[in-house]
Amino acid sequence: MDANGVNELRRWFDENEVSMVDRNALQAMLDIYEYSGLPGIIASTVDLGNGFRGLLYQRKGGQAFCPVFCEGPLSHDEITFLAGASWNDKAKRPDPRYVTGIAEERVEFIKADRKRRRHEGFI
Repeated sequence: MDANGVNELRRWFDENEVSMVDRNALQAMLDIYEYSGLPGIIASTVDLGNGFRGLLYQRKGGQAFCPVFCEGPLSHDEITFLAGASWNDKAKRPDPRYVTGIAEERVEFIKADRKRRRHEGFI
């Protein structure tokens, strides 16, 4: 959540016109995580370094998404989505290129103010 209580990832989804079909599919991956932990979704992620991972998702004919998350930071049995991104398959990296910098800032915000962390889905 930003300082005004707005879900940053949902805002990114809205700004990038992510369809409800894609949001539901990403939510299904979150549900798998809830029941299986990180091993349940690890094959659908990419290591972005510094403890950050991107959740890769692309529906045939749709955009390639790569929301960025980390394990924790406040509990070892959670993941926290920090920023939205698209996957650039040619470059083999998320766009925007600086998304891990955004994620790093948001981890620090969460550590400083636990109220900025909420358990919410993608929908």
